[in-house]
Amino acid sequence: MSLQRAALWAIVIAASTYLLVAGRGLLLPIVLGFTLWYMVDSLADVFEEPRIAGVHLPRPIALLAAVLAMGGLVWIVGRTISRNVTAVVATAPAYEGRLQKLIDRGASMLGMEQAPTISELFDRISLADTLGSIATAAASIVSVAGIVLIYAGFLFVEQVQFRRKLAIIFEGRAHQARLQSVLQQIDRDIRVYVRIKTTLAVITSGLAYAVMAWVGVDFAGFWAVMVFFFYYIPTIGSILAIVAPALLTLVQFDHLTPFLIVLFVFGTIQVVTANVVEPAIMGRSLNLSPLVVIVSLMVWGTIWGVVGMFLCVPITVVLLIVLAQFETTRPIAILLSADGRIPELRTHGEP
Repeated sequence: MSLQRAALWAIVIAASTYLLVAGRGLLLPIVLGFTLWYMVDSLADVFEEPRIAGVHLPRPIALLAAVLAMGGLVWIVGRTISRNVTAVVATAPAYEGRLQKLIDRGASMLGMEQAPTISELFDRISLADTLGSIATAAASIVSVAGIVLIYAGFLFVEQVQFRRKLAIIFEGRAHQARLQSVLQQIDRDIRVYVRIKTTLAVITSGLAYAVMAWVGVDFAGFWAVMVFFFYYIPTIGSILAIVAPALLTLVQFDHLTPFLIVLFVFGTIQVVTANVVEPAIMGRSLNLSPLVVIVSLMVWGTIWGVVGMFLCVPITVVLLIVLAQFETTRPIAILLSADGRIPELRTHGEP
């Protein structure tokens, strides 16, 4: 019987993985729409609390404030990126000269008689194909963004009736209480994750900007924004947040001192925050195994790309809580946890 059950689970996992990969184009806008809805709704809950400005905002006003705040953040990020892309294009010739010097130095260290030039490296790239790919990607992003906004809008409309539908489906009082406890546990853990991640991302990006501005790195504001978003990607994001600004510093300056300062000072900040501070704060809250987080990052990154990397931890949190509710899947939940303890839900009426 156990062998049959294992085979059945293997079939279910394989079929689910195939559907997630094959239906990526359909599922990703829905997932992103749900993510956007959840972020705006959570931000509206914060604005609605009486402790904000000492007043209790009505739900419609809090929701409008959340939408405006989210839209303003997107506008600021987009404007920062567009300005820096224009500046990079303007300073490209200077970077090209310094990059050629680095290539020459590397070639001499490797014993090469003649180093390849940048033009020779880029001659192998078809400019027409590159521009076509960029244009296609830009059009795809714009179209997906529109679909995501439509899904998020309809989720706000559906939100009013969703709880009533669940109450009809689960007519028994015990089932309703259990379902509500599961949803509350998921909501609580994801909000803890987002709150801690966002706070540490703001602190890390602020310190990164201070270090890069002190050294004189070009586009320090742009890289600070990138560091903020990189922080939401476990492990790999921390590496990218260190390597990318450091490489720019290496190309920008003719000596190694600024590069070493950015690499070691900001690298130390990033490593300590991501590997010491964050686990100490978040470990007791989510109770996820570090190995499970890495595997989840690889799996969801392979299935859904960058979006999967951003969402891998929330998805794993949901799986842990849901799997812990059933006797047959509880061992899997225990394996996903950091110390073997799984969430015990309290239903209404319990002390």
